[in-house]
Amino acid sequence: MKFAVVLPIWQLSTDDADFLTTAAEKLGFDAVLIPDHIVAPPATMEHYGPIWPDIFTLLGYLAARTNRIQLGSSVVVPYRNPLVVAKCVATVDHVSRGRFIFGIGVGWDEEEFQLLRIPFRERGAMTDEYLRIMKAAWAQEEPRYEGAYFNLAGFKCEPKPVQTPHPPIWVGCSPMTATGVGLRRTAELGDAWHPVFCSMDEIRRGAQLLREYAAKVGRDKPPALAPRNLLNITERPKDGDRGLFEGSAEQIAADIKEMERLGVDYICFDVFSRPTPAGMAGLMEQFMAEVRPLLN
Repeated sequence: MKFAVVLPIWQLSTDDADFLTTAAEKLGFDAVLIPDHIVAPPATMEHYGPIWPDIFTLLGYLAARTNRIQLGSSVVVPYRNPLVVAKCVATVDHVSRGRFIFGIGVGWDEEEFQLLRIPFRERGAMTDEYLRIMKAAWAQEEPRYEGAYFNLAGFKCEPKPVQTPHPPIWVGCSPMTATGVGLRRTAELGDAWHPVFCSMDEIRRGAQLLREYAAKVGRDKPPALAPRNLLNITERPKDGDRGLFEGSAEQIAADIKEMERLGVDYICFDVFSRPTPAGMAGLMEQFMAEVRPLLN
């Protein structure tokens, strides 16, 4: 089992991101992930906040500041030209020496799509095609692709990623799509399913459906499982309707062990249950000191 930290970049400075990423590496976490928006309309402001630095620029910087830890994105694919993203992914994979995780999503804030002049209702189809274009750009010396949005030929796209055939593609989805299109996209195009804020039952059902979808498309083994949830360690056990990874160290360890039984490979923890960067670093340290030993 591996553990990642998801930075609440919408409330952090780039110095904060540096501090938390280097702290995560020192503490022994396996990855740091950063979510993505380009602008912050009212809905994004309400759910998150205003600060959204360019994700690839920041990840390139963090790659230079670290040595071992993996670095991942949670990129909204339709926001950018797929050839531009293919080049950014390959470049970050090079500067990190093969430590990049390409987390992707279709997006949800309709007003953000409107501001970027991108058709919101076509975001799923665009994501699927853009991923196929990126795979062609990474694999072929002279990529060729014919689709609904792009017809491409007669060019080179270099450098290729360090990881072959490409960095692992983690396909994000919300609980609303945890039983359908997100899982099919993962089975067809992804290397891991990355459900966001899903319950244990939703992850359990999704894992079973993912195995079925993967078999239908001829995969020998299903994609990996890498759920993302909020981490909240409390002094006393939580009673009643307890959120996943919320409660005492013993309760969280029990959640992780159940995840292991489900075949989960990576657990990604949001750390914004503590409001300051120092508090977030303290939460990460507490996890390694109090929860991690209970898993041995």
